[in-house]
Amino acid sequence: MRYATLLLCLLPMACAPSFPDLDDRLTAQSQAADYPRLVPLEPLLASAEAPAPRAAATEGASLEARLANLQRRADWLRNMPL
Repeated sequence: MRYATLLLCLLPMACAPSFPDLDDRLTAQSQAADYPRLVPLEPLLASAEAPAPRAAATEGASLEARLANLQRRADWLRNMPL
């Protein structure tokens, strides 16, 4: 059954036409252009606003809620009839 599903998923990829060559869409001017100039990141990062510190109490509560939800889902999957 798994192999049939795999084959059904791969079948559209095998039957699809090939993609056009994207290099043909570039003009001679764009192919001859230089690479963009690199700029240092330090000034950009210094001018950006620093993210506000997150409160540990709310982070802990949300992690505990996520843990409880994941444990509930794991229990449901373990008890699911095959």
